[in-house]
Amino acid sequence: MEGAGEPLALLRATAITPFRREENITLVLSGGQIAQMGKPEDVSIPAGIRQIDLKGNYVLPGFIDLHVHGGYGYDFCDDSPHALDKISSFHSRYGTTSLIATIYPQPEEPFLNKIKQIREYCESAPLHRIIEGIHAEGPFLNPEMHGAINPEWMWPATVENYHKIIDAGGSWVRVMTIAPEIPGAMDVLRVAALGKRKVTAPNNGRIYPIYLSIGHSKAPYEELAEAIDNGMEGVTHIFNAMPSIHHRKPGVLTGTLLRDELFVEVIADALHVHPAVLKLLMKVKTHDKILLVTDAIRAAGQPEGKYLFSSHEIEVRQGRAYISNCPETLAGSTLNMGKAVRTMVKLGGASLEQAAQMASLNAARVLQWKYRRGILAVGKDADLAIMDPDLHVNMTIKRGHIVWDRENAA
Repeated sequence: MEGAGEPLALLRATAITPFRREENITLVLSGGQIAQMGKPEDVSIPAGIRQIDLKGNYVLPGFIDLHVHGGYGYDFCDDSPHALDKISSFHSRYGTTSLIATIYPQPEEPFLNKIKQIREYCESAPLHRIIEGIHAEGPFLNPEMHGAINPEWMWPATVENYHKIIDAGGSWVRVMTIAPEIPGAMDVLRVAALGKRKVTAPNNGRIYPIYLSIGHSKAPYEELAEAIDNGMEGVTHIFNAMPSIHHRKPGVLTGTLLRDELFVEVIADALHVHPAVLKLLMKVKTHDKILLVTDAIRAAGQPEGKYLFSSHEIEVRQGRAYISNCPETLAGSTLNMGKAVRTMVKLGGASLEQAAQMASLNAARVLQWKYRRGILAVGKDADLAIMDPDLHVNMTIKRGHIVWDRENAA
């Protein structure tokens, strides 16, 4: 199969499927897929293929990050020709096999140009690329809940503006964050919900949705309920850039916790959300509805110091990224998906199986990839994260290609 890596056999793996844990499993990867999987006596390893003894290390479905702005000193909004490759390379070290490049609002021309550039990259890069679409975090957001995003760069919510974004990005616009309470936003939601299945991905004939997520919003509960009826399916970085719970004025957060149909992103770094609240979220939403994301900015993987994000100067101190002139306002994170999984297991009350589902399968579901990604089984894409007993990533495999190997890293 075009773009597939060399055939591989992974021996003595502890497979996290993620619905169960199976020890001493052999996986044969061929043609970019899992070709065989089972106990050694049930698997026939083709002669001459490379074999890797995992010595009991965990094999998980590769991580899918729906919300990531950058890393390793680069941002998806940069003009650098190296930005997309550098960000991909950085996050692949931590088990990410698919990321949705997240861009914040900008003036119209640079915003649309960046969407076009990412689209062109996705259409021309090899099939084992890590970047697999675009998350438009806005531009239809509430300026009162701007967080680290420049409120002057937010756009009026009009159907015409929505179509400009879709015309620029085509089916590669996978996710859009919208504040449904701003004027015109409900019309945009309806058009996005009705039209999303009519956009066909290039070259493969598949039909992809736009996953619609509420964020940077102060919508009252009633408006959130209306947004759900008009196609809203998820919540962007729960607890962040939204009002806290008020017992007489329920809003986004109350609605998020009550409405079972909503998936929720969480930045599981134990900084954006306290470990006790991570446990509460697990109890209320359960692992079936939680999406682990990084919201990583260019400072991820870099020394502490000052960086740029959405025209703001950001200062990173003790792993936390703050707006320099608003020292209590967090601005994205320096998180990676491997650490997010580790945090949920060690501090958030999740089993490794549950954390694996939150890091991969749930995102595959909302992106309509569940028949290819997020599960270890024959016929699924050979997208894998291999973790040691302390849950650090040792190897990342994308469509059968080893894109990160700690043992052989420079």
